[in-house]
Amino acid sequence: MKPLAVPKMPLAEPPPRDSRFGSPLKLSKVHWVKPELIVEVTYLTWTEDNLLRQVSYQSQREDKPARQVVRLVPHPPRRR
Repeated sequence: MKPLAVPKMPLAEPPPRDSRFGSPLKLSKVHWVKPELIVEVTYLTWTEDNLLRQVSYQSQREDKPARQVVRLVPHPPRRR
Protein backbone atom coordinates (compact mmCIF):
# COMPACT_ATOMS: atom_id res chain seq x y z
CA MET A 1 0.00 0.00 0.00
CA LYS A 2 2.94 2.35 0.52
CA PRO A 3 3.18 3.34 -3.18
CA LEU A 4 -0.50 4.39 -3.09
CA ALA A 5 -0.19 6.57 0.05
CA VAL A 6 -1.54 10.13 -0.13
CA PRO A 7 -1.38 12.88 2.51
CA LYS A 8 -5.06 13.92 2.27
CA MET A 9 -8.35 12.04 2.34
CA PRO A 10 -9.34 11.11 -1.27
CA LEU A 11 -13.07 10.97 -0.44
CA ALA A 12 -15.70 13.58 -1.21
CA GLU A 13 -17.23 13.06 2.26
CA PRO A 14 -15.39 11.86 5.36
CA PRO A 15 -16.38 8.54 6.89
CA PRO A 16 -18.55 8.63 10.02
CA ARG A 17 -16.50 9.40 13.12
CA ASP A 18 -18.66 7.46 15.53
CA SER A 19 -18.96 3.72 15.37
CA ARG A 20 -20.93 0.99 17.02
CA PHE A 21 -17.67 -0.99 17.14
CA GLY A 22 -16.14 0.96 20.03
CA SER A 23 -13.91 4.01 20.03
CA PRO A 24 -14.59 6.84 17.57
CA LEU A 25 -12.65 7.08 14.32
CA LYS A 26 -9.71 9.49 14.58
CA LEU A 27 -9.09 10.84 11.09
CA SER A 28 -5.59 11.98 12.14
CA LYS A 29 -4.67 8.29 12.61
CA VAL A 30 -5.99 7.11 9.23
CA HIS A 31 -3.51 6.20 6.49
CA TRP A 32 -5.10 7.29 3.21
CA VAL A 33 -4.33 5.64 -0.13
CA LYS A 34 -5.31 6.37 -3.71
CA PRO A 35 -8.44 4.39 -4.63
CA GLU A 36 -6.80 2.42 -7.44
CA LEU A 37 -7.01 -1.22 -6.38
CA ILE A 38 -10.11 -3.29 -6.98
CA VAL A 39 -10.90 -6.25 -4.80
CA GLU A 40 -13.75 -8.70 -4.80
CA VAL A 41 -15.42 -9.42 -1.49
CA THR A 42 -18.34 -11.45 -0.29
CA TYR A 43 -20.57 -10.20 2.49
CA LEU A 44 -23.57 -11.32 4.48
CA THR A 45 -25.71 -8.18 4.31
CA TRP A 46 -25.85 -4.39 4.39
CA THR A 47 -26.54 -2.71 7.74
CA GLU A 48 -29.14 0.05 8.11
CA ASP A 49 -26.34 2.63 8.05
CA ASN A 50 -24.99 1.29 4.72
CA LEU A 51 -22.06 -0.70 6.04
CA LEU A 52 -21.27 -4.21 4.90
CA ARG A 53 -21.58 -6.95 7.51
CA GLN A 54 -19.24 -9.97 7.72
CA VAL A 55 -17.01 -9.06 4.79
CA SER A 56 -14.55 -11.59 3.42
CA TYR A 57 -11.77 -10.73 0.95
CA GLN A 58 -11.84 -12.99 -2.13
CA SER A 59 -9.28 -11.66 -4.60
CA GLN A 60 -7.79 -8.63 -6.32
CA ARG A 61 -9.42 -7.81 -9.66
CA GLU A 62 -7.46 -6.57 -12.64
CA ASP A 63 -10.10 -6.91 -15.36
CA LYS A 64 -11.21 -3.24 -15.31
CA PRO A 65 -9.89 0.13 -14.17
CA ALA A 66 -10.93 1.44 -10.74
CA ARG A 67 -12.83 4.35 -12.33
CA GLN A 68 -15.33 1.90 -13.87
CA VAL A 69 -16.28 0.37 -10.52
CA VAL A 70 -19.52 1.63 -9.00
CA ARG A 71 -20.77 1.03 -5.50
CA LEU A 72 -23.67 -1.36 -5.25
CA VAL A 73 -26.47 0.32 -3.35
CA PRO A 74 -28.62 -1.94 -1.19
CA HIS A 75 -32.29 -2.10 -1.95
CA PRO A 76 -34.44 -0.08 0.44
CA PRO A 77 -36.71 -2.19 2.66
CA ARG A 78 -40.09 -3.00 1.17
CA ARG A 79 -43.05 -1.23 2.66
CA ARG A 80 -46.09 -3.37 3.31
